[in-house]
Amino acid sequence: MPTWLDLHSAGDATAVLSPAADAVRRGALVIFPTETVYGIAARADDPAALQALYAAKGRPPDKPCAYHIGDWEMFHLLAGSVPDELMKLITSCWPGPVTFLLNVQGETRGFRFPRHPAGQLFLHLCGVPVLGTSANRSGAPSPCDAQSTRDVAPYAAFVIDAGPTPLRGDSTVIDLTCIPPVCVRHGVAPWPPPSPSNV
Repeated sequence: MPTWLDLHSAGDATAVLSPAADAVRRGALVIFPTETVYGIAARADDPAALQALYAAKGRPPDKPCAYHIGDWEMFHLLAGSVPDELMKLITSCWPGPVTFLLNVQGETRGFRFPRHPAGQLFLHLCGVPVLGTSANRSGAPSPCDAQSTRDVAPYAAFVIDAGPTPLRGDSTVIDLTCIPPVCVRHGVAPWPPPSPSNV
């Protein structure tokens, strides 16, 4: 069974989250909070970790997961050069509850930069590319609290419990590989995003 990291009364979040980030670097799975739902993370460049992620999810390996990032440096490392007009759109929505699909060297890749402080710090501390997906079995409801991850928790080394997610719903998914961009999943973030004059 996983080690439960309770952030409700934690003083030093970095100290609490560092063992979970270390576990990801070693190839273990970790359940973590975002502002939308709880996710399960695996090191993206570790084939055994990815195999474990898909087994936990009960998900076919031909259905890709999104990169989850905790800082802009990791995004630019993974995404490479992004056109200015797309970066303007991305930076207007991130950090936040939007997943973007981008063309990276001829392949479509998903990217998510959560706004949740604990989730963002955890991903930053990992320091390696992380793939993630919602921490539920395929076809089951997305978990909005740590207790609802019980079906996949046995596969994880750690569960980071930060309480109920603030937005309690899935991220909005926007395909930036086409012009104009297309919303492929309507989630908690409105699309198109509100213009600055309307905020």
